[in-house]
Amino acid sequence: MLSGDASDPKSRFRESAEITIRDIARALNVSHTTVSRALADSPRISDKTKLRVRMAVEQMGYVPSASARTMRGMRSSLVGLVIPDVQNDFYATVAKVLADALAARSMHLLLSVTDDNGDRELSEVRTILETRPAGIIIVPSASPRPETEALLRNIEVVQLIRVHPRFAGNAVLIDDREGILAATRHLLSYGHKRLGYIGGDESRSTGRSRLAGFQDALAEHSLTPAAVWLGPPRPEFARHAVTSMMSAKNRPTGLILGSAELTLGALQALRAMRLSWPRDFSVVGYHDPAWFELAEGGITTVRLPVEDIATSAASVLLSHALSHHADTSDPPAPTEVLFAPTLVLRGSTAPWVE
Repeated sequence: MLSGDASDPKSRFRESAEITIRDIARALNVSHTTVSRALADSPRISDKTKLRVRMAVEQMGYVPSASARTMRGMRSSLVGLVIPDVQNDFYATVAKVLADALAARSMHLLLSVTDDNGDRELSEVRTILETRPAGIIIVPSASPRPETEALLRNIEVVQLIRVHPRFAGNAVLIDDREGILAATRHLLSYGHKRLGYIGGDESRSTGRSRLAGFQDALAEHSLTPAAVWLGPPRPEFARHAVTSMMSAKNRPTGLILGSAELTLGALQALRAMRLSWPRDFSVVGYHDPAWFELAEGGITTVRLPVEDIATSAASVLLSHALSHHADTSDPPAPTEVLFAPTLVLRGSTAPWVE
C-alpha cells in the first residue's frame, strides 16, 4: 500500500513541477515501460500491478500527455462535439449524455458551439483537430465551408440530427418527417382543418424533413396550410410568426411547432394575445423538455429519444475509430441510425368545434 511519508510516492516528488511516467516507475521500483503498459490497460500487465500504478498516478497527480499518447500510437481519449447552440435544451442534454458515455470509457468530451455560422464552425473544427481527437460528432451548419469538409475527410465523423450532402460517412438521425406527420394527423383527427406550421428553414435537412411531414399529412386530406413560417429556431421568430398568423382573418385553429425553442416563443405570443390553449387554439410542440409537462395542462409534443440518440452517436463513432486504429484492410461501411420519435398527448390539444 502507498501510505506514510516514507512510502508515499507523492512525498518524494512534491517539488516537481510535472510528474512523469519515469517518476512513477522509480516510486514503484518498476520499469517505465511497465507503467506505460499498465496505463494503456495492456493484457501483458497483471491486475495487481495495474492497481498499484493507478494508485500512484492518483496520489502523485500524474496527467498523461495527449500528444504523447498519439505519438505512441494509442487511441486518443478526446472526442469533439460541435453543436449550434448550448442553450437549446436538446443540445444541452445531448452534450451531458455524451460526456457521461465517454467518461464510462475513460474518455473526454471537447465541446464547441458554432451558432450555425460556417466560419465559426471551421474555426472550431480546426481547434478540435489540433488535439488529435479520436473523432468528431457534429451537427453541421447549413453552409459549411469547403475547408471544413476537407478537414473532416481525415477523421472519423458522425453527423448528428442533421446531414449535409458534402459530409460523407456515419449519421445518427431522427425521423423528423414521421414525427411532424404524426403531430399533424393528430390535429386533423380532432377536426382541425386550418393548420399552421412554424419550423426551421429549408437550408437544413431537419427543416426540410419536418416541413415535408406537415405537408404530406395535409395532402392526405386534400388540405392546404393555413400558414407556414420558416426561419431561425428562436423564440423571438415564433413570437412574431404567431402574432402575424393570429391577426389574419382566417387564422389557424391548430399549430405544429418544429422545435422546443419555437414552441416556447409560440406560447409566449398566445399568452400575450390573451389566447389560451386548447380552448382557443391547439398546440403541438417538438422535443419534450421538462417544462412541457408543467405548462398549463401540459404540452402535447413529438418526443425525441435524446439519451438513446446521444449514446448511439458515441457508440458509432468509437466503433469506427477502433476499426480505423486497428488498421484493417477492409474498413466498415458507414453507419446510419434512424430513431423514431413518439407523439405524447397532453392538454394543449382538443377537438375543434366551429
